[in-house]
Amino acid sequence: MSDTYDITIRGRITDPDGAVIACPDCSAAREITIYGPVGGAGRLMCPSGHHFDLPTTMDPVLTLARAADHPDTEMY
Repeated sequence: MSDTYDITIRGRITDPDGAVIACPDCSAAREITIYGPVGGAGRLMCPSGHHFDLPTTMDPVLTLARAADHPDTEMY
């Protein structure tokens, strides 16, 4: 198993308040990839390749771990 995650979320990611997470550069809100080291903080990337951090309302370590443990996640 790899020591990093690279998970594309097919739908949308929402913060705890229900706001949709979108790329600050191009406003893309679907097909967002969360990536990062196992046990570490996740970052986001939109389909256009812009990289950005999760909102401060979300724990980047917990968010990446939950995405990796989600039953719909396919690991390659």
